[in-house]
Amino acid sequence: MHPDEQQIKDWSIGWYCIRAKPRQEMVASATLSTLDQVEVFLPRTQRARKAKSGPLKPLFPGYFFARFDPVEHLRNVHYARGVAYIVRCKGVPVHVSPQIMIELRLLSPDGIVDIPDQPHKVGDNIKVISGLFKGDQGVVTQLIPARERVRVLFEILGRPTEVEIDEQEVDFPSAHPIGAG
Repeated sequence: MHPDEQQIKDWSIGWYCIRAKPRQEMVASATLSTLDQVEVFLPRTQRARKAKSGPLKPLFPGYFFARFDPVEHLRNVHYARGVAYIVRCKGVPVHVSPQIMIELRLLSPDGIVDIPDQPHKVGDNIKVISGLFKGDQGVVTQLIPARERVRVLFEILGRPTEVEIDEQEVDFPSAHPIGAG
């Protein structure tokens, strides 16, 4: 191989951000993990409860990272099951800085970030992050811990209305280690 070709090859191998199809991060990352010379990193979060139970959710919903050579594996990665696309700028896959990947690995060496349960309380201002009321803001009026639900007061059509929703659909203050809170 010509020295210039080797230099281009070395430069192109790196970490790239992959956009998964909706709720398919696990499928896409598992599919890419089966490819030779492709490394996958899907950082996920879980609520740090006494029993360490609860669903693992992507740290960056809809996205994960893969290390590969796009010259050899671009088509295989792009058309893998669960993958929507490789993040690009002007048609060129965008490298994720090695420093960012190191920091993410330090934050979650096993790929899982524990989110400490915040002491939720009546009166907390919340934002709904999924479901029917996605994007709406309200105030917690009741906690229902046995069912992992909360009752939230919204203003709907100019009237205060209480709605019971799943706790997982609500972004409590400081619930995400990288999010604003």
